Amino acid sequence: MNKVMKLGLVLLPILTACDNAKNIKEKGVLVNNPAEGGTMTQWVSVPVPDAESQWRVKGVPSEWRNTPEGGKALFAAINVAPGASEYYPLTRISAGQPVEDFAHAELSIRTGGEWNGTVYEAQEFSFETVEHFVAPEQLTDHSYYLRYEGPGWESDKVGYRLYFDWRNAIDVFVKTGSDPVLSKVGQDGYDSYHSLSEWGGDALKVGKSLGVGALGRKTDDGILHFQYVDNTSYTLLENSQTSASFKVNYENWALDENGSAGVDIQTVYRINAFDPTTHINVKASEAASGIVAGLVAHDNTQVIDVKGAEWGVIGTWGPQSVLGDQDKLGLAVFYRLDQVVGVEKGEFDHLVMFKPLTAFEYKILAVWPQRDEAIHSAEAFSTLLEDKLNAFENPISVQVVEK
Repeated sequence: MNKVMKLGLVLLPILTACDNAKNIKEKGVLVNNPAEGGTMTQWVSVPVPDAESQWRVKGVPSEWRNTPEGGKALFAAINVAPGASEYYPLTRISAGQPVEDFAHAELSIRTGGEWNGTVYEAQEFSFETVEHFVAPEQLTDHSYYLRYEGPGWESDKVGYRLYFDWRNAIDVFVKTGSDPVLSKVGQDGYDSYHSLSEWGGDALKVGKSLGVGALGRKTDDGILHFQYVDNTSYTLLENSQTSASFKVNYENWALDENGSAGVDIQTVYRINAFDPTTHINVKASEAASGIVAGLVAHDNTQVIDVKGAEWGVIGTWGPQSVLGDQDKLGLAVFYRLDQVVGVEKGEFDHLVMFKPLTAFEYKILAVWPQRDEAIHSAEAFSTLLEDKLNAFENPISVQVVEK
């Protein structure tokens, strides 16, 4: 065999390999933000099959999460200017951007004691975190049984807690940093988190209101909380690094002790990293009238009421914090226009009044200007809320492409 033939045999597999390499296409994500869209970072679902769970989106935080249908989906945090498009390659897990832990949800019960009527008595403050919990019949406000009185959830921006008793109000934890902190809150009792500390503090003046976005029922005698309910249960759904969610079930939420107009309610709460928004989905066993979401109404706050084409928002700005007479908070409830009767002022709350539906959704938000200096005024807070509406109504679109 001559040298030319030998050289051809050697080069043939090399050239074939080069041709094959040229035919291998890079898979990536093409992201488009409509011209009317929002300016903030948004979490988007990337349409790749569950079988390809080894992939991540290169250059941005991304993570596989559980879906309500029981599967998995890849989510990515994308910031693209309105009217612009961006391309992001898909990459293997080992080459992806590391994702820090920015979201958390929990519920902890006190241990080592016993019930004395409606109060749980124990010598020490020892707690156990649980993934499922059914409220005992004697549980009420200030029973000293649940750490900070109910479920808590947080992103790197802000935290919340739900009073897991008849009050059923949502309170706000402000945070001085980005790391999850709720697992440390209330470990030394039920008073320390009401003062500003190194990590932040419990902030909202809730009073007799529903707080920021909790459910109630409008009656002739005012707003009914959850005085009449047969059972209340909590289930943790997810605690990933970038998202946390849980659900609360209320069995036979009635208008009186006789069980009048009782309805079963399921609420699912989700919070994502890089965002103070809590997304709330509600299912009802039947279409009940008079269900509302409340936003505490303080006299010395500015009210922001904005409606878009599909979504509306009621917000407040001003000194409504227990951490100081001039400590301000921005609070908001977002709602779908086609799911509500309207918004009105009640005795203690601004009330988002839902139509009789078996399923609806809404969102809540809290901002602390001491943490987010860009939101320093009612005008700046209003701009944020309008930007959110733009994002809800004109979401980012995503498609997987090869190039």
